[in-house]
Parts: sequence; structure tokens; C-alpha cells
Amino acid sequence: PVMKKKAFLTAVLIVIPAVCFAFLFGGGGGKADEYEALKPLMEVYSILKNNYVDEEKVVPSELTESAIKGMVSHVDPFSQYLDPQRYKDMNEDTKAEFGGLGIEIAVKDGQLMVVAPIEDTPAYEAGIKAGDKIMTIEGESTEGIEVLDAVHKLRGTPGTKVTIQIQRGIEQRLRDFTITRAVIKIRTVRYSVLEDGTGYLRINEFMGDAAGAVDRALKSLAKSKAERLIIDLRNNPGGLLDQAVRVAEFFLPKDRLIVYTEGRAKTKGMEFKSSRNMDFKGDIAVLINRGSASASEILSGALQDHNRAVIIGTQSFGKGSVQTIIPLSGGSALRLTTAQYMTPSGRKIHGVGIKPDIILEEPIPTAYTSNLFDKGYFEGFAGEFLKKNPDGLVSLAQKESVKVSETDVKVLFKKTPENALLDEFRKFLRKKEIEILDHEMAADRETILRWLKSEIAKKHKGREEERKVSVENDVQIRRAVDFLNALAKLKAGA
Repeated sequence: PVMKKKAFLTAVLIVIPAVCFAFLFGGGGGKADEYEALKPLMEVYSILKNNYVDEEKVVPSELTESAIKGMVSHVDPFSQYLDPQRYKDMNEDTKAEFGGLGIEIAVKDGQLMVVAPIEDTPAYEAGIKAGDKIMTIEGESTEGIEVLDAVHKLRGTPGTKVTIQIQRGIEQRLRDFTITRAVIKIRTVRYSVLEDGTGYLRINEFMGDAAGAVDRALKSLAKSKAERLIIDLRNNPGGLLDQAVRVAEFFLPKDRLIVYTEGRAKTKGMEFKSSRNMDFKGDIAVLINRGSASASEILSGALQDHNRAVIIGTQSFGKGSVQTIIPLSGGSALRLTTAQYMTPSGRKIHGVGIKPDIILEEPIPTAYTSNLFDKGYFEGFAGEFLKKNPDGLVSLAQKESVKVSETDVKVLFKKTPENALLDEFRKFLRKKEIEILDHEMAADRETILRWLKSEIAKKHKGREEERKVSVENDVQIRRAVDFLNALAKLKAGA
């Protein structure tokens, strides 16, 4: 009798879902196989519910939620079951102001990693880099963690601290970072005019009214007679699709395809085309790196396909899937990957990324130089430098002429400002009893100069001057300027 009762309960538990799934799948031939595949799930549910030793651990709602999570996590790291709290957190992500550390994170190849730090946030200031693997949060391993769980752990009350362990590149050692949470206010766009009439446009994220900020920047650059443009999308983790499309419209002729989606049927789904005439008609160079993702890849892919820009840098992240939010009962929801973004020429973005036209690696400092920076020697030197040179970086200006003696034709050679600055830094390190590794310093020359000048500028005139100096001494930006200047000369010669 007891066995018959158990068999009856099992049968009831299986039959009821069968009606539900017949409704969801629409019935028809072949659906019987799907039903058969689901039978073990319901059998295990019944066995756990009625036989597991600890009855408190087999609450029906918790068993169901665990089963759903298992199914969803199996398909891809971007599809997720959202309980009511997670659903609420996700809705807050589209705002341009929120509490946290200031990093975009994702799960890639099963590992929680930093897509990009957002400029001028606690994570950025602490030295978190794109591509860093987050191994632990507050001492707890991130193995198998879902993105929204990680977000929930990283966020908190502004002013509180959170400790994470990072693995960077091929390094085996783990780096500890204790970062103070803050309300994140994202300045989506920065811009300036560089040498030779080249405009510089930095887009940090495609959040809020990013397109409006780009529009205002382009109008200002036009007044400054900027004829060429560098669009910096490095470490831009993406944002809102509509903002990426609106920004692309500034640089493309009317009725040009910007991006489209391709779903399970492998046919075009939604298409997004430019609906206005382009505002900027000059030559464009776009900078990307592995921290450029999602909306950044949509913009750079569209400009590349329509030959409106030369893409410079390194392969982008490759995050181009479309998630549809499907509300469920009880305030929960399913975030499901239903399509993927395709560039105008039909190139897949997800898992592939955008390949630059010109591969230009970012300088990666040696462990020696990174250690000097982490221990504050660059900042310390800046203070010492300004005591001797109260005019700051102006004192580095090279003299206009070189004296030549008419009697013995002797040239009094002068050190370049950069070499003089490096020599001063070496003297500072010797004073601090730091070993000088000439090979490492030679390899990191451009990075060291940029960091030194940036720290001096920050101490002397503040954050805005530091940013300006950093941009002017950025190797990839300088190469992009050179390319645009060479292109202009070729066109003039033609």
C-alpha cells in the first residue's frame, strides 16, 4: 500500500506539468520526446520532496528555483533567472548613477572578470584593469558565480569597503584590492582638440543621454575647427543600444544599416538604420581594446563596415548577444538570450569581437615599473619635482635654439626634456634606495614618462590637467594622430 501511494504521487506530479508543457510547446509531433526528457526532472523532484532526510531543505519553491537556475546557467553566462531582488537590481543598472565600485563585469570561459573599469570611479583609481580576473570577493571564491550575484556582493552602502582578489594576465600571484564603495556618477563623454586640428572624443559608456553629450561635443569641436576625429572607445563596456545607434548616426549617411539582430531562425530580426544626415564628415580613427564591449562594438563595427573609420588597437571583448527580459510570476523574471547582434556586413560580434584594421598593442609595463607605481614612487617623485620646479611641466620645455661656436664648430648638446625627467626620476629612486633596472626602464620608457607627467600635472593643477597630459602622452592616441595626419597629406597630394 505504501508503495502504491508513492507511485500515485509521482504520477500526479508528472501528469500536471505535462498539461503545462503541452500548452507551452503547442503540442504536435516531436513534443513527446521533450516531455520524456523532462520526466526525470519531475521524478527527482518527487523523490527529494518526499524522502530527503532534512525536510527544511526541500521547500518546493526553493527546489523549483534551483532547477530553473541549473537549466538557464547551462545555456550561456548571459541568460539568467532573476528572483525579485535581482530583477529590481537589473532595472537599476540602466541608470547613469548608482552605488558600487565602477566596474563592468562578465563571466567569460567560466571566470568572473572585469570587462572594463569606468573612468574616475573607485575601481579605476585603485588600479583595476580590463581583463582582470576576480578570484574572490570578501574572501569567498567566485567560482561558478553568476554576474548578478557578483554585482549584489560588490555593491553596498557608499563609504563601506569591499576586498577583492585579482589575477592579472599570466601572473600567478593574486593581488588584493580593498576599495571604498561610492555613488558612481558617470561622465559619459570627454573631448578636446589635439595637435593639427584633430578632435579627441572619449566615450566612457553608452548610458543615460550619451548621444546628447556626443552631439554637444561635436558642435564644440566644430567651432574649434577640428577636421579629423579620434573616437576613444577603449575600456568602454557598452550600455544602451539606442544610444549606440544615435551616436552612429552622427557619422553615417542617412539610411545606412548600423546593426541588426539574428535569432534562432538565422534571418534578420530587428534592423537599425541611420535616420538623419551625418554631422561629422571628416576622417575618423576609432580606438578599441579588449575592454571595448557591446555598444562599443556595435558602433566600431558599423563605422568599419561602411569605411567611415579606421579601427586601431586590439581585438574587442566580443559581447554581442541580445537578452530579452520575460517577467514571471511572483515578481521574478527570465533574462534570456534570444538573438545576437550582427554588423552591417553580417559579421557576428558575440564571442568574436571587432578586429582592428591596424593592430596596435597597448604598452604593458613590466612588473618592476608596476610595482614602483603601486608603492607610490611616481606620486612621491611628483611632489619632489614640484618643490624644485614650481612651474610644473612648463619647466620641461626645450630651449628654442642650440649654441654653436664659430671657432671650433663645437655643438653644446642639450638633453631632451624627456631624458632629463627620466634622469631626475632615477636620482629620486636611488635616494629612496630602490634598485635601478635599466632594461625594464628602457622597455617601459613611454609608460614611465606618461605616468610621471600625469602625476606631476595632477599635483600641480588637479585632475583635469592630469587627464589632458595623459591623453597627450598616450602612445595609441599619438599613433592615431600620426595616421590621420598622414591620411590628410595623401588626400592633399591626390
